[in-house]
Amino acid sequence: MLDVVNPEVDHLSVIDEAQRRWRVDDYDDGDEVWCVLDTELDRDLAERMLSTAGGEVQLGLSTPCFDFWLLLHHKEHRAPFQSAREVEKAVKCALPGWSKGSTRFADFEAGVDDACRRARAIDPKGNDHMRNPSTSVWRLVESIRESGDGQHPL
Repeated sequence: MLDVVNPEVDHLSVIDEAQRRWRVDDYDDGDEVWCVLDTELDRDLAERMLSTAGGEVQLGLSTPCFDFWLLLHHKEHRAPFQSAREVEKAVKCALPGWSKGSTRFADFEAGVDDACRRARAIDPKGNDHMRNPSTSVWRLVESIRESGDGQHPL
């Protein structure tokens, strides 16, 4: 089951809601609950998110933000970013016409394997959450691929 929720709340509330769903919803063996979140270059926030998630919820964290994951679909990048806004500008340079509010999978689909490879090269275990830049979203993609029936677009 794939349930995507984009709540308008803070990071820790997102994780709390994911844990609540894990406890009360009817999941099959092997199902996982994931939260994809930004660290926002805030070490304390990242540590609180990891602590709150515990073992029930998997985290796909991106530093400084999720847009870095999108950038990796189109190009290699290892230099640190000063802000999430800087990452957004880099994505716009790699994909003219892109904007946060109009992100379409079709614009990134062909680069999923490249993004996974590039992200894994930066953070091979997916746990160096404050490395700037980095993203562990590749772990979610890998999990979907391993659990799927080959019918997904990833």
